[in-house]
Amino acid sequence: MNQNLNTKLLSGEVFTQTSNQAFESKHSTVISFLNPFSYYEVAKDDNLINGVDYYFSDGSLLCRLHNLFLPKITRASFDYSSIAGTFLQSVADTNKRIAIIGATEEENTLAVKVLKQQYPGLNVVYHRNGYIESNEQTASELNKLDIDVVLVGMGTPYQERFSIYLKDNLKDPAVIITCGGFLTQTSIKPDYYHPLIKKFGLRWLQRIVMHKHVRDRVLKVYPKFIFSYLSTMIRTNTAKK
Repeated sequence: MNQNLNTKLLSGEVFTQTSNQAFESKHSTVISFLNPFSYYEVAKDDNLINGVDYYFSDGSLLCRLHNLFLPKITRASFDYSSIAGTFLQSVADTNKRIAIIGATEEENTLAVKVLKQQYPGLNVVYHRNGYIESNEQTASELNKLDIDVVLVGMGTPYQERFSIYLKDNLKDPAVIITCGGFLTQTSIKPDYYHPLIKKFGLRWLQRIVMHKHVRDRVLKVYPKFIFSYLSTMIRTNTAKK
């Protein structure tokens, strides 16, 4: 697979340290998360590889494949089984100004309502759906609000492309972090994953049952990804010997 992308995958253990450093930076920072489907999409585009500052592995499958050949990493996902709760609580506790962009308008509005209930101090100064017709206009609107954090949930590769655009066009430093389907999930249920699902690491199974597009990815994309990843890494390691 893509060696440049592999080297940018960080272990979940350093997420808090990485995000704290991003908040202290004088430049905007993009943080995103990869599963086998999004890895495949990002690996095809050097702009996505280079434009995102930090990637984390969103799921145990990618971690296990990565750890067979490369320095070990652990999972970090933007959901309540992983780092979402801690990150949002920190944003609320420090009164950072957050923009929440993604999902449909109805889902976005409901998700923001739920998040404000869960984190009473969450300072949401801007929110809208993820179907953006003008990146320039959206960036202009954000630039009027002194944004500290932008949470972007559009799915890969759209959320990465939009996040990179914001990184290059926001006038003040911000932490731009993708969240995939988190906003849609939160609009369905405040804590989307069943406790047993989270305990046994079966998030993928719940999403397969609930969402057809996830079933299609797992049945069609994931087997191809596993074969391609293993064959490429084996060839690469063999060539080094």
